[in-house]
Amino acid sequence: MFLRTDREEKHLAAFNAPRRSVAVIAKCIAILILATVLVVLIGGNSHVFGPPLIALLLTALIAAVLVSLRPRIFLAPLGAAELRDAPNAGSIVAAEPLFLASPSPALLVDCESQEILAVNPAAAELYGYPLNELCGLPIAALLSGSSKPGDTSTDCPVEGLARHHRADGSTFWAELQLRRIEHQTRPVWLVAVTDVGARMKLVQELESSERFAFDLVELSLGIVFSHDLDGTLQTVNPAFVRALGLSKDDLIGRNLAKFLLPRQRDVFSGYLSSIDQDAGSNGVLHMHSRDGGELVWEFRNRLRIGADGSKSVLCCAVDISERARNERRLLETSRKDPLTGCYNRRHLQIFEEDAEPSACWAAIVIDIDHLKRYNDSHGHRAGDQAIVSTARALEGMVRSDDSVVRLGGDEFVILLRRCDRATLESFALRLQIARDNQVCVPFTFGMAMRKNGEDLDETIHRADRQLIERRVIERSSIRLDRTDGTQPREPRGQRLRVRIEPDDGEVLAPPVPIGSARN
Repeated sequence: MFLRTDREEKHLAAFNAPRRSVAVIAKCIAILILATVLVVLIGGNSHVFGPPLIALLLTALIAAVLVSLRPRIFLAPLGAAELRDAPNAGSIVAAEPLFLASPSPALLVDCESQEILAVNPAAAELYGYPLNELCGLPIAALLSGSSKPGDTSTDCPVEGLARHHRADGSTFWAELQLRRIEHQTRPVWLVAVTDVGARMKLVQELESSERFAFDLVELSLGIVFSHDLDGTLQTVNPAFVRALGLSKDDLIGRNLAKFLLPRQRDVFSGYLSSIDQDAGSNGVLHMHSRDGGELVWEFRNRLRIGADGSKSVLCCAVDISERARNERRLLETSRKDPLTGCYNRRHLQIFEEDAEPSACWAAIVIDIDHLKRYNDSHGHRAGDQAIVSTARALEGMVRSDDSVVRLGGDEFVILLRRCDRATLESFALRLQIARDNQVCVPFTFGMAMRKNGEDLDETIHRADRQLIERRVIERSSIRLDRTDGTQPREPRGQRLRVRIEPDDGEVLAPPVPIGSARN
């Protein structure tokens, strides 16, 4: 009901103890009979000491009766028993002051009629009634509407939560706690009343807030989900379900890493560790779509710690797949040559950034022969067509992860990823055959493999130097084969040996300034 000290419990026990009026009366009668016998005996045998002794015995008799009746005199109005065995007998407090002074509302209700016998000021203030008006009312009169008990035959008031009404007609939720006691030889209910209106209002506000948050998540077009620090999904909203095309039951309990693209699974453990350390993060997730494609989600998350100390991660994400595709198309457009559709020089930096530090690549520089003369003879439109046909021929020869880059004008470079010496020699042979079979306009090429972890620019520069050397040798051989009055004979590719690096002891043509033999 409400907290009491040990001393107050003993006082309340005294208040609840049954009256012992019969025992007190029996004591008084026994003392009176004994005193009468003594008076008769002493008064009949003595004439000198008779009157003083009789007066003394009468005084002792009155004192004995008063001493026997002393607890009844002070506690009779409440019907409490004596506190003979109380350890603090010198500071006995009656139970009625405890009942009246209690800050918690309390009622005394008759067990048979269920009428209110007594109320304390706290209860009168709670119900808004004067003290005397509450006494005599049935306890059911304080209940409101449907909260009244349906079975009036029971001798126990409604216990637990019920709606009560005040004198002014307003209602409130109250919790009743009952205890059966004895008061003035009759059984009564000691009823403690607790106003739980503020608590009920707080509970209702919390429930309303939880419903609002739940509806907000469920109706959101954004993706909302949560997972533990191992990545196991705990909750997902309908937007998450629609995006992946799976049912909610198929998602809950599975690890988020199962839905990531393979290239992101390797860094997923680092993602989880960063959340535990930084209490949140943001970034981009690349997920599998229902049709086998790629979904791009931009996310933010926060670490949540529950009341029991458990940790979970709340994530909000937006599907930016379409934006990512548009950005990729714009990037591809900015990296593509408008005439040929091949990559332009911007691709060189991206190619090098995407490669691993120890990557082994190769570069083949290609330059169209006598393009200026071709333009003068056939026109610039025909010259552009020659450039485009060369680009198409080169793109048909490379692998899917290789790149054809137009460096500008009549010059191209082919970038071969994951290329070893045998792969480069095989590709160079195919390129030489295409040149000899005149698949497109004549061209000259030079090639080089990356060595000693050099930059891509350095590899391309070495390939360009080989191209110049090949062109000098070819044109020198044409001049040597020329006869008087005849046209110069076209060089035959079979006379040239495809090489990647100069062999030891091989004599190369004298150095020629770059660009001097381009046309």
